[in-house]
Amino acid sequence: MAKITLNGIEREVEENSYLIRAAARCGVHIPHYCYHPALKVEGNCRMCSVEIEGVPKLQTACTTIVRDGMVVNTESEKVVKVRSEVMEFLLRNHPIDCPICDQAGECGLQDYYMEHGLHDSRVTVAEKVKKKKRVDLGPNVVLDSERCILCARCVRFCKDVTGTAELVIANRGSHAEITTFPGRPLTNDYAMNTVDLCPVGALTSRKFRFKCRVWFMERAESICPGCERGCNIYLDRFQNEIQRMKPRVNPRVNGYWICDAGRLDIDWINTNRLLRAEEGGRPIAPEESDREAASALSKGDEVLLVASPSMSNENLFALKKFSEKVLPGSELVGGSFREPWEDDGILRLPDRNPNRKGMEAIGIPTGIEKALATSRGTVLLFENDLLGDQPHLGAKLEGKKVIAFASNRTATVAAADLAVPVTSYAEMAGSFTNHAGRTQPFEPAIRPEGEARPVHEILHRIAAFLGSDLNAASFDALRSEMLEKVSALSMAVPDGREAEHVG
Repeated sequence: MAKITLNGIEREVEENSYLIRAAARCGVHIPHYCYHPALKVEGNCRMCSVEIEGVPKLQTACTTIVRDGMVVNTESEKVVKVRSEVMEFLLRNHPIDCPICDQAGECGLQDYYMEHGLHDSRVTVAEKVKKKKRVDLGPNVVLDSERCILCARCVRFCKDVTGTAELVIANRGSHAEITTFPGRPLTNDYAMNTVDLCPVGALTSRKFRFKCRVWFMERAESICPGCERGCNIYLDRFQNEIQRMKPRVNPRVNGYWICDAGRLDIDWINTNRLLRAEEGGRPIAPEESDREAASALSKGDEVLLVASPSMSNENLFALKKFSEKVLPGSELVGGSFREPWEDDGILRLPDRNPNRKGMEAIGIPTGIEKALATSRGTVLLFENDLLGDQPHLGAKLEGKKVIAFASNRTATVAAADLAVPVTSYAEMAGSFTNHAGRTQPFEPAIRPEGEARPVHEILHRIAAFLGSDLNAASFDALRSEMLEKVSALSMAVPDGREAEHVG
């Protein structure tokens, strides 16, 4: 550790760290554009200039290494003047697009102008350099060259993180702009992270473009269900619909990024939902649905319960309790019904199920194919579309009474004797355990639609019809019991560095 004086206050910081990062950990935010803690330092925007005692010229905090005894001033008259001049330089050719810009409301240029600019423009609109306003860099990212401040974050990301290097700064002076190499569009699997990295509105998401103002949205902390990595994410909602998914910083899991495949896979949360229980295609009330399920389970036939590694730990634990306490003669198995994909060496892992480790910790074995082959009675499928995802297994449902618990309409739901609507992961609290055994909680992002209910509540009600108290109606009580009985599922403690401001 090193002792420095920061704005007149002595602080103890990590020696040999960059000054901008050391200051942030002391609660002192130094304005910046080009700097990002997950990218190589470049020092080209000059917005982070600070005054250091004994050094004649202002220094960039993003390139300055902390040394013991250093005296730093981030708010001196000289520093404030330089920041204002940097802002004027950046706004020299910037268009007046704020009313229609997607970045409005979360724009670093707007925020810093209000804090450090507020100068009268010495440039008329007619004098501004004109550039291309809508450039398709790839299938998911759109560039507005006039808004770009050339911080080069996107260029460094493609060069140093994905290693694909599609982006480059072409031309010189006021005509310099971001572009792709000829014949190499921005198509890497993490391309949309450049939109998150862009501190202004130069790079926008084609999917989210002009969709919703950010100040109308509310945000929930969640976990991506796309694979076993368990990337930390935000789900942003408006009018009870998920509008976009963005990465949530966690250095121990996904760092600052998420893959495009996970980010774009949100439409199923808002569309094609199963909102009412159906018996043979006929809508029925929730109580009637519970009664019908209980009636089918009380006939004494063999019962097979099929869990999914996409279910939350809490719902899986409730299902295990239901199998053991309410249906002691039943068989409970789990399986994977999503085809694996290739490990890309960055974030994506082969297993596309978010909670296989949790299912294993709770004690639900695999072996779906054998179980279906030997089962002769009633089959309860939880978030499994056998007919759609694995038809060779779906064919083994013939002649059996099938009860499908599903959040969306699927081929299996259409063929089921009884279909019961359940909440999607975005509509409930829960947790997933990732490939490394790290159990991470998530919170509901939207309200449940229609008559969908969490699996544990439905099982509790069915158990009541069968004369048993499952003690699973309360989520908090269920989670407490789960954590007490399955020590491997203890919740991960958030990393303190997650809150670090990155601009």
